[in-house]
Amino acid sequence: MVFGAPPGVTAGVVDLPHAEISSGTPGAPGRLLLSAWERQLRRDGIARLETTLAALVPEEVGAWFGADPGLQEVALLKTCQRIVVLAITDGVEPASRLAGRLAALGPWEGSTDREAVQRIFRIAAGLESAAAGEREVREQVRAAAAHVHSRHPRPLLRRLLLEASAAPSEVGGTGPRSVADLAVAWLGARLPDRSARVVIVGGGTVGRRVAEGLHGAAEVTVVYHQRPPDPAWAARWAVELVPIAELRRSLTGAWALVSAAKSSGRIVVGDELPGTDAGGPRCFVDLGMPRNIDPAVGSRSGVDLVDLEGLPGYGPFDESLRRQEQSVAEAADGCASAFARESVEPWVGALRQKGESLRRAEFEQALAFAGPLPERARIAFERMSERIVGRLLAAPTEELRALPPEPEHDGRRQMLLDRYGDRDDP
Repeated sequence: MVFGAPPGVTAGVVDLPHAEISSGTPGAPGRLLLSAWERQLRRDGIARLETTLAALVPEEVGAWFGADPGLQEVALLKTCQRIVVLAITDGVEPASRLAGRLAALGPWEGSTDREAVQRIFRIAAGLESAAAGEREVREQVRAAAAHVHSRHPRPLLRRLLLEASAAPSEVGGTGPRSVADLAVAWLGARLPDRSARVVIVGGGTVGRRVAEGLHGAAEVTVVYHQRPPDPAWAARWAVELVPIAELRRSLTGAWALVSAAKSSGRIVVGDELPGTDAGGPRCFVDLGMPRNIDPAVGSRSGVDLVDLEGLPGYGPFDESLRRQEQSVAEAADGCASAFARESVEPWVGALRQKGESLRRAEFEQALAFAGPLPERARIAFERMSERIVGRLLAAPTEELRALPPEPEHDGRRQMLLDRYGDRDDP
C-alpha cells in the first residue's frame, strides 16, 4: 500500500508502521528495523521512474549513509521496472530520516520487516515482473547485493539479497519468462515477412534473447558497444554483429530497432535516424530504463514506438509459477524469521556493553588498590578480567538470543540486563 506522510515529514513519503515494534520498556535497547521503499513502472509511469533514477544515484545513497550513523545498512536495487531502497536502521528515527530524504522524489510504496522480505523475494523471483517469472531480475538483485553500504558487525542486507536471488528455481510453462519475450511477441505480431531485418542495440542477456526469439522470423543484426557477443553464438543463431560506430549504417534498410542497452541516457535520437522514406526503421522497441530511444521518435509519420510502459505483459500466471510462488513464500518466511532473531541483537550489544563497563570499573579500582604494576603484569590481569567477563556473559547472551523476537518478550530481556546492576554505579 502507499502510506501517507508521517507527522513532521513532507507529504508523499511512506509512513513506516513500526509503532508496535518500537514500543517497549523506556530506555531499553532499540531494535534493528528493516524497511523497503519502492517506486515501480506500473504505478508511477516511466517518466517519473526516469526522474527518480537520475536523482537517486549510488553516490547520493552513499552520502546519506555516511551522514547518518543510525543507518546500519542501505542498498539500492534497480531493475527495468522498479527502484527499491532497502535500509536496516537502529530504530524508527533513522528510518524516518531516510524517508524524509526520499520525499522530494515523490510517493513511495513502503513495506517493513517480514513484509519487506517477502517483497524482495517476490521481486527476485520475477513474480512482480511484466513477464511473470522473468530470470534477468535475479542478476540485478545479485548486483545490488555487491554494493550494500554497511557498518553493522553482522551484515544482513547482502545476505537477504543473495538468498532472495537464489530462492527461485527454473520453471517451465508456456508464458514469457523475460521482457525480451514480450518484445519478440510484439514484433512477431507486426513482422511483414522473414526478410525483414531487425537491429538490436545491446549484446547482453536481453539483447541476445531477443535475437534468439526472432530466429527464423527475421534477419537479425546485433549492435554491440565494447565487447561483441561470442561469434559461435552469432553463427548458431544467424546473427550479424556490428560495432556501435556502425549503428546509423545498419539502420538503413532495417524494418525495426530494438534497444536493450545498459545506458544512462538516450543512444537513439530522432534527428540522427533515417526516415521511413529513406529506408529507416518503422518499428521501435525500447527496453531501456532509463529509455534509450528518444520518445519523439514515436511522433514521426509511419512509425510505431513501444517502451516498457506500453509493452503488453503481466502474465500469464500459469501453474508452474503458482508452485514457484509458494516455494518462494516459504523461503522468504524462513529468511524473515532469521532477520527477526537478528533484530534483537542490540540487546546482546547492551549486555556486553554493560559487562564491559563493570569490568573496566572493577579493573581500575583493583589497579588503584594494588599500586603500579609492570606493563606485562597489567596486560595479563586485564586479559584475564576480559576472559572472566566473557565467560560470565556467555549464558545470558545465549538466553537473550533464545527468547522469541516479539516485543512482548522485551520484559524478560530487560530482566537479564538488570541482573548486572547499574553500570554507572558498580
